[in-house]
Amino acid sequence: MTVIIGIKLPDKKSNAVEFQRILTEFNCIIKMRLGINNSSIFCASEGIVLLQIDNNESSVKLEKALLEISGIEMQRMIF
Repeated sequence: MTVIIGIKLPDKKSNAVEFQRILTEFNCIIKMRLGINNSSIFCASEGIVLLQIDNNESSVKLEKALLEISGIEMQRMIF
């Protein structure tokens, strides 16, 4: 089973350090990471990241940790 998590960071500058800390903590279950920039706006404050992760107990912990970041939005896709 493939799990993709889409994460929208409303304010990259204020959330980047905490976001990166969490991704580093759970790096063993992250298979792919893709950052998407809004090319129509120079240095946009909003960011979108896609993660392909293992579907296990650690993935639930990762999602909970990410949702603790202020203002974050997250969607999950399962294939």
